[in-house]
Amino acid sequence: MHLRMITSNETGKRKGKKKKESVKDAARDHSIPPAVLLLQCHIYLAEGLTLMIAALRNEHGSFQCRGPFNTEQERFIQHFELLQRASIPDHISYYSFRDYTTHAQFDSLVMCNYFKEAQRIAKELRSSFSNDANKLTEVRHIEQVAEHNGIALNLVSQLGSLDPSLKVSFEFNHHPHFATAVVKRS
Repeated sequence: MHLRMITSNETGKRKGKKKKESVKDAARDHSIPPAVLLLQCHIYLAEGLTLMIAALRNEHGSFQCRGPFNTEQERFIQHFELLQRASIPDHISYYSFRDYTTHAQFDSLVMCNYFKEAQRIAKELRSSFSNDANKLTEVRHIEQVAEHNGIALNLVSQLGSLDPSLKVSFEFNHHPHFATAVVKRS
């Protein structure tokens, strides 16, 4: 989100440049540290996965969580309690989260492809972490998750309504914290 704000403030000066170039220039002009860009990759993956699951729930009825023990609001509090205490992001609540995910659809998700952005930033970060094997491995894993999820997103958005036999599941085969979508025909 912060990276988007920086780039949107600079667009007036760079009307002739493509979006991709302006993001690169903004990162260079403002000297955004590689660690912050890595965090931005994590944020893009989390947003993309959240909206992909919400779109699957909204459009295909998948991943419905109905159980006798926890309501959706209670699960939200369990997952995000620490972030809410730290006010990250500002003024987030269950109701704003619910409104954000209630309207998630694949056509809008493909247009603002968070996975593509995470993959692009990860590619740029490779040279920044060339001396740190752990961070370089993390960047490569992020890149793999982003690439696979971007492909899955395109498949489901193009074929999902045409082919009801498509099933989406999530596996942690490329990264320990970010799931990779797996699309199969049943």
